[in-house]
Amino acid sequence: MSLSRRASILLKSAVLWAMMSVAVLCIVLAAIGFFAAACVISLAQHTGSAWAAAITGGALLVLALIIGLAGALMVRRNRRRLPSLLSEFGGTLALTSRLAMFMVRRDPKKAMIISLVAGALAEYIMSERKR
Repeated sequence: MSLSRRASILLKSAVLWAMMSVAVLCIVLAAIGFFAAACVISLAQHTGSAWAAAITGGALLVLALIIGLAGALMVRRNRRRLPSLLSEFGGTLALTSRLAMFMVRRDPKKAMIISLVAGALAEYIMSERKR
């Protein structure tokens, strides 16, 4: 599969996930709105309507603050765990070079044949052919 085809598939998948996430978010926000309305109606029976709206608004602000702080903490923790892309590439390159040196030391003829086949395979995979 060519690189552009893989990128196209990944992009379509990301767009699908994003659209689904937006739909779920809209439904959750509507549900929260109905819960807030139910809270206001229930509180309005015991207190005045102005106090019911104020209590519900305050509760929602406190909930938003808690969720915001928890999200910021999670983002900060996830940033620390990720290794840099350069170190990942360096590790992969070092492993590949060690495997290649091991193969050349063990049997140079097979290593030459495998490298020719790998080069041809890489050219076939990376080529942009019109279909």
